[in-house]
Order: sequence, then C-alpha cells, then structure tokens
Amino acid sequence: MNLRNADKRPENVKKKFPNSIVPLVNGQSLIKAARKNNAMIMATNIRCRLPVEGIVLASMASMAPVMYEIAKSELGYTEFTPESFAAFIVEENERLGNTTVPFAVHADHITVKKLEEVESVGKLMALQLQAGFTSFAIDASHMENEKNLEATSVLAKPVVEAGLNLEVELGEIGAKSGNAEGFTQPEEAKWFIGELDKRGIRPNLLAINNGSIHGNYFGAAHEGIQLDLTRAIWEAIRPWDVDIAQHGITGTSLDKISSFIQYGIRKGNVGTLWQNIAFGMAMNQNGNCITTADKDYVKRPYRGIPDELWQEIVAWAAETDNRGGNVKKANAPFAPLFNALAPVYKTRISAHAYEEAVRLFEATHSAGIADSVWEFL
Repeated sequence: MNLRNADKRPENVKKKFPNSIVPLVNGQSLIKAARKNNAMIMATNIRCRLPVEGIVLASMASMAPVMYEIAKSELGYTEFTPESFAAFIVEENERLGNTTVPFAVHADHITVKKLEEVESVGKLMALQLQAGFTSFAIDASHMENEKNLEATSVLAKPVVEAGLNLEVELGEIGAKSGNAEGFTQPEEAKWFIGELDKRGIRPNLLAINNGSIHGNYFGAAHEGIQLDLTRAIWEAIRPWDVDIAQHGITGTSLDKISSFIQYGIRKGNVGTLWQNIAFGMAMNQNGNCITTADKDYVKRPYRGIPDELWQEIVAWAAETDNRGGNVKKANAPFAPLFNALAPVYKTRISAHAYEEAVRLFEATHSAGIADSVWEFL
C-alpha cells in the first residue's frame, strides 16, 4: 500500500494502526465495488485463528476483497475481544505481506434484544470503533419493528458520523422453510429503511429473514433461502441505494451462491464453514457437516486438528452439554491448544481454507475486483 492509499484509510484505523502498511479500509468501499462489478463480498466469521492464514492468502492470490467479522455473541465464546480481533486480522495481513488487497473488519450481529440494552451495546460499539472496525451490523431484529427502529436509530449514529459501512437487520435470522410466517416482508422493509432515512440514517445493507439459518443443517433440515422474496425486498429498498446482506451461507451450493448477485445480495456471511475446516469435520460439497443419526459429527483423520484433540472436544461437549451446534463454544477453552498446534496441522487447515475461500471468491465474482475498491475511497 502506497502513502496515497494509506491516507484513504478511515480515521479510526489510522489512529489505531498508525504504522501499518495493510489496506484495512472502510467497508462501504467494498460494497460499492461489488455493486459496480456485479459481485458479492464474502464476509468470514472468525472463531479461531487457524483458518485465517488460508483466507488471507486466497484473498491476495485472487485479488478478492474480503470482510473479516466477529459477532457480539462470538465475542462471548471465542478468545477474542474487539481489540485483539482487529489486531490479529491486521497482524496476519502484515505477516503475509498483503499491501494491495483491501479488506474490512466488520462487527457482525451487534445484538440488542431490549431497549434497556442500548446503552451497554453502544459502549461495545465504541470499543469496536476504537479497535479499528470499519463496518458495523446493528441487529435489533429480536424486538418489534418499532422498537427495532428506535434502537437502530440510536446505535447507528456514531457509525454514520464516522462515515463507515452500516448494516441493519429486519426479521430475526432463522429457517422457516416452506412457511412465510416470520419472514421479512417487502412492505415492512420499505417502511423500516424509509423511517431510518427520515432520521438521517441510510444504511448500506439490510439483513433479512429469508429462510437461512446460522450454523450447520442437522437431520432433515435443509437450506431454504427464498430468493424471490429476497428480490422483492431488494426492489422495495432500492430507492435508498440499500442492498441485501445474506446471513447463513454455510451449506449452500456454489451455484446458488453465484445466483445471489442477481437478487441484490452484495455481502454474504460464511461462518460455520471455517469452524468445520478447523475442526476437520466431514462435509458435503456444500460445506455442510455430515452427521450421524444421533446428530453427532464425523471427523476426518486427514483434516483439521488432530483426532486426539477432537476427542477431547467431544468429551468436553458431552460434559458441558454443548453438543450439536453448541460445539462452537469450544473455541474459547481450547484456543490455547489450537494456537499451539504443530505446523503440520496448521498447514493443512490453511491449505483447506485457501481452497474453500478461492471457490467462494469465484462463486461470488469478487475475484479480481480489489483494485476497484480504491475508486470509492
């Protein structure tokens, strides 16, 4: 990154990382570049350090900008704080020599479930701004729409004032395949974005409930993202230049991911896939875990962490009642062991993450658009 481009970094980044040479930029520029190039930005939820090297190298090799993100809930079951997360992402890009491919650090699902939580959540966002985050997703979708609007309006102000990327959410993410009850509807999306605009808040992205889920699909559950509904919502909010953020992509076919672009989706969240890679889970071609009839995971001996370490996690999960999707909570207590793995395991995890990231960059058409990001800074 040359001096001219370094000056284009957000003020909070320049203040936090004054001597850094990596292109940590405003998340808005990634979304705008994706729109110009008919592409979608991959946002990667990072729960442990192991897959990040592969993602960074894939981003550099394919010239694909990427968002590294962590949700408010993930801060509770990983080793990371806002400061240590942003610092780690910057350090990995520095260590691997990334000076040309822009990336963002995104605060995913900044969840507020009651209006009484707005003040404490605002304090978390202040820490994330100070830490160098360049993109924010406010999630008050657990509340009624009017309360969601009220909370989002307050929490969005510092992001708007900083000029950084803003994502808001309407409709709690969760699969209701074949049943429209609970799905976000176009008219309420139009109302929500219009009311935010009246308050001087124009988000870049809207996350919706369109049939996706977070995590792996177990048993008879299957991917059920409703693209026709997604397009209708996008059309309703286009007057405000707002695009769609798609959550819960793990377990979705690459062909379907490629089609997302035509439905107004400009950012796609991929989280559990990277955990599957780190743990060495058996997966189908869509990245969803292969499980037993009892919904237990299947571990590949040639993938991920050592089998012995996985068995320790299995025993821990049974003892702490964290089986199934809650195995993600192993990321915090086992972080020291993950970080101390022998190079052979780190290398194979990085190689696997690299290949999956390249596939996703190609599917999202974001490979090769890195240079375009600078046009919007």
